[in-house]
Amino acid sequence: MPDATCPRHEDDGGMERYAALLATMQRLVREPDAELAFAADPRGFLAGFALAAEDVEQLAALGSPRLFLYRRHVRKTLARGVRRQIPRTAARLGDAFDAWIERWIEAEAPRSRYFRDAAFEMVAWAAPRWAEDAAVPDFLRDLARHELVRFDVAAAPRGDGANVGAEIELDRAVHFDAAVRLVRYEHAVHRLDDDEASRDQPAREATALLVYRDDEHDVRFLELTPLCAAILERLLVGETLRAAVVGGAAALDHPLDGAVTQSTAAVLEDLRARGALLGGAAP
Repeated sequence: MPDATCPRHEDDGGMERYAALLATMQRLVREPDAELAFAADPRGFLAGFALAAEDVEQLAALGSPRLFLYRRHVRKTLARGVRRQIPRTAARLGDAFDAWIERWIEAEAPRSRYFRDAAFEMVAWAAPRWAEDAAVPDFLRDLARHELVRFDVAAAPRGDGANVGAEIELDRAVHFDAAVRLVRYEHAVHRLDDDEASRDQPAREATALLVYRDDEHDVRFLELTPLCAAILERLLVGETLRAAVVGGAAALDHPLDGAVTQSTAAVLEDLRARGALLGGAAP
């Protein structure tokens, strides 16, 4: 009787071969000097990739123009995708934008299987490096985050409609729409001109924004006072209304008086009217 494990061994061998080919293509996309190394010694270059001998021969026979067409296609596609999500940041980087994309691909490359995540991953990688690069404006990290949060909120799934209109009580949390975000910046980048050609400069000013979608599903930004931001930040992570107000005021050494409670109530009603706040959380 044939050994029932034979097909499994054959499948395992096929998977190993496939994994080696996949790893090779990833390295062909990422390695900075891959094209030069291949041109100098195609078979020697490919032999270092744990490929089967027949795969080395087949890939070497393709030649540099065909083999590295995939590399150029992947890099250009990623650059276009990132540019679409952070167009003003890319415009302000100018010719350096493509160089930053190249550096990111070579250092880390996308990890998510979703194309929409590429810009988020690139900015997360680049932001600390931009901070150390005198050629990059210091507000650019905030601008990139601002463009990405607009994309994030626009693409966020709709909420389930739970607790819409439910009573808001002091000793319960509140229920926000699923698309709501609170972001903080070191610069007032939300006041910059939306035109990609604009080169206006933002004020260096600590900024907190509540980002939400209106009834028409357009993304809106609401600038917050420090106290309002401190309270909403706590509400967004599930604290009760009482704990959020007390904790927010304490964090800023702000007296907890009638003005604070009145203004908080007014803000919550305003957010409910905007559709950002749905109501009180379920008990």
